[in-house]
Amino acid sequence: MISEAKQKLDEIIRVLSENKLKEVIDFASYLRSKEETEELLGMQINSKAYIDWLSSENDIYDEVFSDEAKQM
Repeated sequence: MISEAKQKLDEIIRVLSENKLKEVIDFASYLRSKEETEELLGMQINSKAYIDWLSSENDIYDEVFSDEAKQM
């Protein structure tokens, strides 16, 4: 059974010109790639390696900039 949204889209697509169809395809491709990118980013941000990397145990800036901090 086709959903109402897919039926509406099908009706619209049937009357669009070739140029407008290309725009619809480009937009749909953008939405799909954006969704995939957001999903991948979410997986990376929630990974143990990323969380460990951000932890205070890996904060190298205190060591790297300790000389500058003393001068202030």
